[in-house]
Amino acid sequence: KAKDNSAGLNPYNNIVRRGRKIIAQSPPPPGVASRKVPGAGNSTAETDKPLLLIGDVLHRTRTFLADPLSPPAALLRGEVIEFLCDVLYLDTKMELSEEEATSSVAGNKSGPINDLGSAGSLLKLMILNCLSMCSPGCEAVSSPTASNNEENNDEQKDDSGELMLRFGSQKETAKMNVHRLHAGNRFLAVVHRLAASTSTSARVTACSLSPILWAHLDFPHQLQLRGVITRALHDVEVVVRISTATVLHEIAELVFDPRAVPWLVLMSERVMNDPEAELRAAAMTLTWHLAEHLPNAFLGDASKGSSLLRRLPPRTDPTFTEVYLLQCKLLPVATRLAEDRAPPVRLAVAAQCDRLCNALGEHWFNVIVDLLQALLGDTDERVRSEAILCVPRFLETVMVSSSSDTISMNLLESLLPVTAKMIRDSSPTVRISLATSAGELITLLVGLDGAEDTLMQSPGAGGANIAEASSAHRRHKKYVDDSLIPLVQKLLYDSDPEVTSSALRAVTNASRGNVREIRPRKNSTMSEDDTVSLSSYQSENKEPVFIPVLSEKQVLRLLPTLSDLAHSRQWRVRQGAVEIVPALLGCTHRLETRSEIAQLCVRLMNDRVDAVRRTAAECLCLGGGSLGCQGEGSKEEWINAIVLPCLRACSESMDSKQRMLSLKMVEAVLLSKTPITPGEHASFHPNEGRAGASPFRELIEIAVSLSGDRIVNVRLNFGRVMCNVIHAISGEEISIVAKALLQQISEEKKKGRGGDRDVLYFAEKGLTRIQMRLEEIGLNPKLDKNR
Repeated sequence: KAKDNSAGLNPYNNIVRRGRKIIAQSPPPPGVASRKVPGAGNSTAETDKPLLLIGDVLHRTRTFLADPLSPPAALLRGEVIEFLCDVLYLDTKMELSEEEATSSVAGNKSGPINDLGSAGSLLKLMILNCLSMCSPGCEAVSSPTASNNEENNDEQKDDSGELMLRFGSQKETAKMNVHRLHAGNRFLAVVHRLAASTSTSARVTACSLSPILWAHLDFPHQLQLRGVITRALHDVEVVVRISTATVLHEIAELVFDPRAVPWLVLMSERVMNDPEAELRAAAMTLTWHLAEHLPNAFLGDASKGSSLLRRLPPRTDPTFTEVYLLQCKLLPVATRLAEDRAPPVRLAVAAQCDRLCNALGEHWFNVIVDLLQALLGDTDERVRSEAILCVPRFLETVMVSSSSDTISMNLLESLLPVTAKMIRDSSPTVRISLATSAGELITLLVGLDGAEDTLMQSPGAGGANIAEASSAHRRHKKYVDDSLIPLVQKLLYDSDPEVTSSALRAVTNASRGNVREIRPRKNSTMSEDDTVSLSSYQSENKEPVFIPVLSEKQVLRLLPTLSDLAHSRQWRVRQGAVEIVPALLGCTHRLETRSEIAQLCVRLMNDRVDAVRRTAAECLCLGGGSLGCQGEGSKEEWINAIVLPCLRACSESMDSKQRMLSLKMVEAVLLSKTPITPGEHASFHPNEGRAGASPFRELIEIAVSLSGDRIVNVRLNFGRVMCNVIHAISGEEISIVAKALLQQISEEKKKGRGGDRDVLYFAEKGLTRIQMRLEEIGLNPKLDKNR
């Protein structure tokens, strides 16, 4: 339709836009994409192509054309759909899919419109909107007068059974249900036309329409659509086959009819045998996704959608055999993919073993654990690394969904030794993943212990359950103490600093205890417990639960290792060793243990690298915040017994860097989430002397003592710190700070050349902040100014 005539003119050359003509030979208007024709050089072939101009017009007008409530758009709908099919026929090289949204609305900085291009996306949107409107035959079929006809009665009986199968217990009018059952039939011809095209864009669009039409087709027309998808999965173009794999993934969520399941299993096996590695990797995702939705096809309620996932029915259920046999066909797909020659395919299997385990259920735990163990010994380091990261997720799936602790403990015993052997792996990437996995396993096992403790304290807990929970608790603690902590300690001594840093992060995460509340499924009394997926089950409590994971004895075992890391030649390792101090403090209860941990910070506060010194000082000051769960007395004890003596020693040091560090510590304590509460004072005037001074007052006095330091940087930092913390100060401490700033300004101006400008700037800025602060607390700022 875009052929040139004998005069060399193109019917698309003259396009009316906003009341003016755009001639193809003229320079392109702003906002319209200009493409080069391949192999045409820099001649006049660089002018705009008609197909791209049409795509730009479609993108501008799609809001109007796809509006289901617009009468003009409704009159044009048939012609527009026909025209879009013609455009997709012409787009043989998928130029519209790569088109940039350069319309005046989107601007020149926008990216690609979408994978389908302007024509495909508009066609998809129009059909989606049309499905919500009744087709011409729906009213006649569902009308009461038609029920007298015997033929219509038979059709309605067939429709009622189909409606129950397709829409479950949803209560809607018969007219609306019948419309939904047949609404997609009239668009199936469009899919057939596009699927038979030689244009790649048309065939991709035909595939993308399948999930939209699937729920709006009766079973005979669904069979036709299945034929289109099956042919597309054998297409010569890789992009068409990839699009088809995505479509199958979406259709798996829409299937509540057991008649479609064998076909989906067959398609999964076809994707597994595709010559393209990317498609074979996608077969793993399709396999576990289909396995997860298999029970829904037999037991699910379509009215509730795929958000409610059924589990494998019990053996006494008549559908158990059917679901089980289909699972027997799906599992070999994953096994075959795990032995694929392409590493990306095996990588996809290693990353999704836990999802497959959750989808298939505990009948297949032993088979999948063998699969995971084989991937742990893979020749490719990326596959081994991903398999190690999958181990904690896999064990969590097993322990939460298993009906017996014996099964979960056997799998734990079989996986832990194989995982621990990876410490001798030559690849640093694998050892980094091992450190991360070890930290997650520690957190998991302690979280399960918390779940078992909750079970034992519940009123309905029986003696057998309590004994089983107590036994599991002892075994979990044994694995943490005898296997996981020694493994982390060895990784902390690794020659690669990245591995050491990863092990430190693992200890930090385990010490903080940022874990979900894990509740074993087998101990739940909820009737609907077995109808939801593991991901839905775990997402009920979105807020993390913070519990101290490591015990105090385990922290003491880690301290010598951390002390050795404090002498490392790598300054980042030394910094990482001290960063975990606040997390470790949350696991302790005795002041003696906390003092030993504090020595790690004190030692590194004298480090030659400024970043390490600052980190050590901040961690020492912020350590009190980790003791909040143990009461206010623990925080005050930490400040009085540990922080203040160190701060005082730094402020009296001969080294100016240490004195500046003391100001940094004052700022960190006052701005922490658990600051020291200032004492209540009846008078606005400061008390003379230090007898009975509170820790808050002592912090202020230490900072004020450095306002007249002989080093400019120290005096400057005093004003800067006071500007930052003045909002945390109230009462007579404000008067102390104001006096110090006024005296600093007076003394600075007496120096040669009027003193240092930066010192004066921060001091004056501090006084301004004090005035604002006094207004906030309801005091007259003039009092402070006169003083």
